[in-house]
Amino acid sequence: MKKYRKGIIIGRFQPFHLGHLKAVEYASSLCERLVIGIGSAQESGTVRNPFDADTREAMIRESLKDAGLDLKVIEFLRIPDFMDDEKWFNYIIQHVPDIEVVFSGNGWVRRIFKTRGMKVVVPPWYNRGEISGTKVRQLIRSDQKWEGLVPRAVISIINQHRSDLIGSSADLSQQ
Repeated sequence: MKKYRKGIIIGRFQPFHLGHLKAVEYASSLCERLVIGIGSAQESGTVRNPFDADTREAMIRESLKDAGLDLKVIEFLRIPDFMDDEKWFNYIIQHVPDIEVVFSGNGWVRRIFKTRGMKVVVPPWYNRGEISGTKVRQLIRSDQKWEGLVPRAVISIINQHRSDLIGSSADLSQQ
């Protein structure tokens, strides 16, 4: 029997990389049901948030399917930015009222849930020094090797959107 009935893992997944996959696998191993919260859901087309929520969800779904995770026990929640911690928290709780545990490596997310008395678990880091969304985005934009940092399913999805990423004249310092 799994430790928790329902948990949530929250990230921007810009893009979904191998570290994210390992974190989702870890969270899924502890929960009967897992919600994947796609943060900054309204954001796309920027250096920091190039992929829209539909694309990010497709990346995640295909990667989890390839990894053999049971998608019938995984839900998705698109979480917009509110710039107000209370509104952000309430939005999540209204949409997923029965969360028992929150998985996050993000200090801000952990603080929001911990200060409201919720159980928070930091998933084990997977090659943290080598894999990050910022690094993947930088490598794509500079036309360097990035494919080894993301699940196989994500490669084809990114390649479909690659011209948008490389073609942007946005300032890379905004990452």
